[in-house]
Amino acid sequence: MNMRLNTRRIAALGGTIALLAALVGCSSSDTPDSTTDAGSGSTSDAATSEAGAEGTFASGNADTLVFATLPDHEGAEQDAEPIADWIAEITGKNVQFFPATDYTAVVQGLAAGQIDIAQISAFTYYQSQAAGADIVPIGAQITEEGAEPGYYSVAVKNPASSATALTDFADQPVCFVNATSTSGRAIPVSQLLEAGVTVSTENTVYGEAHDLNAIKISEGTDCQVGFVQDVDANPLIASGKLVEVDRFLVPAAPIVMQAALPQDVQDQLVAAIADSTQASLTDAGIELNTFLEESWFGFGAVDDAYYDTIRTVCEQIADQVEACQA
Repeated sequence: MNMRLNTRRIAALGGTIALLAALVGCSSSDTPDSTTDAGSGSTSDAATSEAGAEGTFASGNADTLVFATLPDHEGAEQDAEPIADWIAEITGKNVQFFPATDYTAVVQGLAAGQIDIAQISAFTYYQSQAAGADIVPIGAQITEEGAEPGYYSVAVKNPASSATALTDFADQPVCFVNATSTSGRAIPVSQLLEAGVTVSTENTVYGEAHDLNAIKISEGTDCQVGFVQDVDANPLIASGKLVEVDRFLVPAAPIVMQAALPQDVQDQLVAAIADSTQASLTDAGIELNTFLEESWFGFGAVDDAYYDTIRTVCEQIADQVEACQA
């Protein structure tokens, strides 16, 4: 296997890109002889045309792809390393992780063209496009073997809580994951509204990550009810530390790419990743870690229209969820 993963942080990537842009600008202005009249077959026109045909890379280096994953649980980047290894194997390029401190950093990184490929949520996909990102889905995550793309937002309670339905979530603290989470904020607010429940700002509590939110609810100190994605809720439900109140299907988390990537790279990614399975990784010589073995079973092929559900939800909850106010 030709392993090309480079996990060095690229915190200075934005500054590097800006510096390169400035240097290119200076070079152009300092060498006016390199530009001739339009239609004369100038070197600069040919170079521009060739660059457009080849596409662009976030790093400014055709040998390096920048990959991001949402920090939605402890160790999220480490759990995604086999996917990064796989992308390196598919494309033959180095892969660097984008330093994602929170969901917003990924949204901004995609919108600014600082990320080539990202594993994100449906809501983050919506937000990134609203922020100006020109991205397209490669595939959507499958969380159960043999299933279609999609997962669940689970409404849960502390065993000491008397809540039996979403209507019982009224007038008490509710633990959401964070303001930009699909299954931990957008879908829950939509379902609560359908149940006639509006959670006040004072009663809105954030756990910051799904696993941490599940623990917070199970401890029952800040809140006794809330929402968590199924992969983090199910083990605590099975152990009796949480009790399920309801669950709601959520559009699957996509893996996306910049539309500005060279077409041959886009074709490589789609051919290998869309309609993939765990065997797609192992056949490529990539070892699955525990997280992928238990909660990732491939990517299903989807298109942009698959995420219309999120757009509809955001229209419904825009007055309550600032992240939907595109």
